[in-house]
Amino acid sequence: MIEVDHLAKRYGSQRAVDDLSFVVRPGKVTGFLGPNGAGKTTTLRAATDLIRADKGRVTFDGQAYRELLQPMRHVGVALEPTAFHPGRTASDHLMMLAPYAGVDHRRCATVLGLVGLEEAAGKRVGGFSLGMRGRLSLAAALLGNPEFLLLDEPVNGLDPEGIRWMRQLLRELADEGRTVLISSHLLSEVEQTVDEVVIIAQGRLVFQGSLAALEASTAAWVSVESSEPEAVREVARRRGWSLPPDGAHHGRTVWIGGATSTEVAVAIVQAGIPLEGLSSSSSDLESIFLSMTAGQGGIR
Repeated sequence: MIEVDHLAKRYGSQRAVDDLSFVVRPGKVTGFLGPNGAGKTTTLRAATDLIRADKGRVTFDGQAYRELLQPMRHVGVALEPTAFHPGRTASDHLMMLAPYAGVDHRRCATVLGLVGLEEAAGKRVGGFSLGMRGRLSLAAALLGNPEFLLLDEPVNGLDPEGIRWMRQLLRELADEGRTVLISSHLLSEVEQTVDEVVIIAQGRLVFQGSLAALEASTAAWVSVESSEPEAVREVARRRGWSLPPDGAHHGRTVWIGGATSTEVAVAIVQAGIPLEGLSSSSSDLESIFLSMTAGQGGIR
């Protein structure tokens, strides 16, 4: 189990991750979702000691990354698909990492075959496409046969066939009992892959649960256009209706959950607030995701 416990990180005055807590369970593929700038990459970097958090910690079955002996045998990480020397071959790159993972050249060949790069083993990485670099990153993450996998945008650069392959591989890895966390800024990219989702905005937790629970809990959202958006939000608060997290606003548009469009319209008119537009969101998951994280920006 991966446990993120009250994690916080600032860069100067910018709050990248803000008291973030969630749990990732074994045997499942969990999608770590949020718009670009939501704090996903910062969280993953803090989890693997690439940066030092200001507060809180991330543990893998109770141990922080820095406490693990031979961490590559426990945690597989693929965060930067460009972290290769362009003059090295794919095989050379893995052979360089093999001592840290405690494996030999046979394991390097195995993972290259697993990610579909066996024919490219002797080719220099500088000539690889983005999708091939992503596959090589995944091969490196799998080198130590770890029980935990942290993958940042793993389908980036893959063609439709490659995306289907990635879905199948991640499912197989989770079915073996591994704990798999994959980040994305698009729910549609991982909707057919994940069992659970963790959604963040402005570095804060918005939702954690299954896709079915996400759809059920946020199925009805009303979009309100007004020249006084803060007054609209105040009406929603007084009525006990749902709003996206603080900071996840977008100009004159306010998303309200837990009420019908008629109820929202009546309340706004009764309050004397200008109403310029009103519509109900579609019920597809991507629209729900966008409504929950609308207008979010910040540091990755």
